[in-house]
Amino acid sequence: MSKRGWVAPVLPLVIGVGIALLPHPPGLQQHAWYFLAIFAAVIAGLITEPIPSPAVGFVGVVLAGLAAQWVLFSPEQLAQPGFNPTAAAVSWALSGFSNGTVWLIFAAFIFSLGYERTGLGRRLALLLVSRLGGRTLTLGYAVMIADGVLAPFTPSNTARSGGTIFPIVKNLPPLYDSRPNDPSARRIGSYLMWTAIASTCVTSSLFLTALAPNLLAVELVRRTAHISLDWTSWFVGFLPVGAILLLATPWLAYRLYPPEVQRSPEVQAWAQAELKNLGPLTGREIMLAALVVLALALWIFGTGIMDPTMAALLVVALLVLTGTITWNDVVTDKPAWNTLVWFGTLVTLAGGLAQVGVVRWIAALLGGALEGLPVVPAMAALVLAFFLLHYLFASVTAHVTALLPVMLTVAAAIPGMPMERMALMLCLSLGIMGIISPYGTGPSPIYAGSGFLPVKDFWRLGTIFGAINLIVFLAVGLPWLMLVK
Repeated sequence: MSKRGWVAPVLPLVIGVGIALLPHPPGLQQHAWYFLAIFAAVIAGLITEPIPSPAVGFVGVVLAGLAAQWVLFSPEQLAQPGFNPTAAAVSWALSGFSNGTVWLIFAAFIFSLGYERTGLGRRLALLLVSRLGGRTLTLGYAVMIADGVLAPFTPSNTARSGGTIFPIVKNLPPLYDSRPNDPSARRIGSYLMWTAIASTCVTSSLFLTALAPNLLAVELVRRTAHISLDWTSWFVGFLPVGAILLLATPWLAYRLYPPEVQRSPEVQAWAQAELKNLGPLTGREIMLAALVVLALALWIFGTGIMDPTMAALLVVALLVLTGTITWNDVVTDKPAWNTLVWFGTLVTLAGGLAQVGVVRWIAALLGGALEGLPVVPAMAALVLAFFLLHYLFASVTAHVTALLPVMLTVAAAIPGMPMERMALMLCLSLGIMGIISPYGTGPSPIYAGSGFLPVKDFWRLGTIFGAINLIVFLAVGLPWLMLVK
């Protein structure tokens, strides 16, 4: 077996067992330390991939569930009369699969399937290439602009990027002979997929209404710090950072993850001819287009009467009922089911971190470390910690719920802290932090499962773009907020 061959399965085991054998630190109970060891081993497994990523998450949940009496529940919980640890362990293990974002991601894959089966995705891709396909970089900017146009009106970046942008972008690479799970993916597909996910992370920070957890964060700020943040202050607060990052993202992706095809005027001419050969829209294409418009309308205007996930599932049901796709299409869509298992298990594991007290313990450590720091360095340190701790979460919503009130409490204890600016800084980072991992934000698993972005590339690029986002945010955003607020 090659060195690479044995490192992949051994490294996660070494990390997990190594952490478990260390003495648990003060302030953290033994069972929580064991759970943290399992979580660290799973993250290492997601990076080295000794088995497919969904299987890594699945094994992690099964292991924690089997050992629940030692890793999930405290002695106090186990001593409670009537407490059933085996039933509670099963309930915990399946909890991620009741998460709305998990099913919204699944629905986005089925939308993509509809574009593929009806041919509408190919038609839209040909239209885009016929207008802008002469240069790959231009296509990258077109993808970014499309996300930016939808962002203010779509409070779910999974619905926007995964359900609307991804199905169209997925149909572009084959026009350039770029295929998923194939060396040809780097011809153009990998670049376009990375540009799409990196762009949606920026637009998710630019607009209050571009990411559902943004709205939750505003409410938590109001309750915890008694500060009101509105749409305008949010937009103005992130505007210089957003402008820089949006303009730079397609170009940076072009330089750091260069496509093999950079100019292709002949493909542009070919796409124009192919469009003519396709003829008028078919009935199935028209039906799909109508259902997509319905989904967008419900996501933008119907949030008061229907959750975005419920709207997506409704449209999936209508896709089947109208014959736009068949039920067999749904059950044989392996990427959709793979991603459902992967993200569902990660949501479960991340929720376990909060349940056993790891998140509270980290927050307490952070509060002690910041004691005595001047205000501006303390603000930067809080944002840095808030950003990096996102590696522990498979949901921005879970991150906000678990950490934002704690961070605000820590900030309020620092003498002279401008709380409105601090609260806004923390909230504005929610979108851009999603780029750091293949599970960092709702659309991430969709792009990671596309076949164009190998997991190792996603981790590497996520680290690079996460660092760029954070540096620009602190270097430009912090002085800007101190000036305008």
